[in-house]
Amino acid sequence: MRSIQVFIIVLCLIAGLYLSTGSGFFLPDRWHPETGILLNGFSARLLGAALLIIAATGVIALKHFAPGRRERYNPAWHRRYFLLLITAIVLISAALWLGERGPTPGWRPSPAASRESP
Repeated sequence: MRSIQVFIIVLCLIAGLYLSTGSGFFLPDRWHPETGILLNGFSARLLGAALLIIAATGVIALKHFAPGRRERYNPAWHRRYFLLLITAIVLISAALWLGERGPTPGWRPSPAASRESP
């Protein structure tokens, strides 16, 4: 289980660093893959920041919630941890809200579909 957690943290870290540069990323729609959301510029940076926060909270979780540790943390610590998670969710929502909706870049309709259109 630890190896999966570390893999996800590293994946969030790499993707967060890449998106923090403002590089574009296209997120296809789940039900209609020919359309989706293009995240570039500010929206990509928001998503990158959210992924970096998720990676940081993952490291905190691995460090503080290790098996065999019986430390009790004060309620303020738990509130700060929860606030980090909520901040990541808000940043992801803002990135998806600000992303440009449209067709998949480079997508071409099938030849049968183009013959049917007038």
